Amino acid sequence: MKKKLFALSGVFLIALVIAGLWAAKAVNFIDTQNTREADPISLAMGLSMEKMSQEAAEIVIGNCIQTRSEWSGRSLVTLATIAVTERLKGDGSDGTLTVVTPGGIDANRRFPVAMTYAGAPQFSLNEEVLLFLTAPVEGVNGYTVMGFSQGKFSIGQANDGDKMVTKDMIKAPVQKGAGPTRGNLQGIPLAEFKALVRRYLNK
Repeated sequence: MKKKLFALSGVFLIALVIAGLWAAKAVNFIDTQNTREADPISLAMGLSMEKMSQEAAEIVIGNCIQTRSEWSGRSLVTLATIAVTERLKGDGSDGTLTVVTPGGIDANRRFPVAMTYAGAPQFSLNEEVLLFLTAPVEGVNGYTVMGFSQGKFSIGQANDGDKMVTKDMIKAPVQKGAGPTRGNLQGIPLAEFKALVRRYLNK
């Protein structure tokens, strides 16, 4: 009887140890998903279209063809490769450029690490975008989006085939005219948006 009691006690202890290990693993994974506050300087809230047009180093239209995360010191950043199709401002040649945004995912660790920043711009694969970019700075391997997420616009297809610009990432046709669109943001025809930017640049 005592042997059976000892055996059951041993099984119970092993079960407790396994449960503890899984609990620790779950806590570690949750702890590594950090959400950080945005840098107030990066946010630069309330930038006008005119100010962004005049102060941006580059204004480009293109498609996101790749995203990857890497460490910059103790922070994760995401590098988005943009295939440029049109350049509204800047001396760079068409081709590709790299846009660096704060936050990312490192899935190569024993416990994956994810960092997010409130208000940071995000890119999805094959998304068409119009970007207001700042000049690359020392220690940053690429451009940054002006005014944090304010300088990133998504381009989508309207139900009549025309291209529209919105602050929201578009996965569905954009409604033209009055009325709400996805995310309650109204789309602007791409041609009108580009004409507005050029008007600000010629002031």
